[in-house]
Amino acid sequence: MKKISIAIALLAITTSLNAISWAQVMSWKDKTVKADAQYSLETEGYNVRVYEFTPLTDPGATCIMTFTNEKMGMYCFPKSDKALIKPN
Repeated sequence: MKKISIAIALLAITTSLNAISWAQVMSWKDKTVKADAQYSLETEGYNVRVYEFTPLTDPGATCIMTFTNEKMGMYCFPKSDKALIKPN
């Protein structure tokens, strides 16, 4: 009975390890960037979500990512001097 329990435990561990890719394991140490702004655009037939963020490697830039149910897009550009001042 003890051998069967050990075999089942080893099988469960092996199965769960096979489900996790190396990229997933390596991504656990990555930082999560919080969006500067996130909102939805009102459109007909699409659920457009927009995320604006400052990349960690270039604080002088802004990136905008858009997502729909089918597609994703991203555009980055330098911040203007006025954009660096956040409104009250």
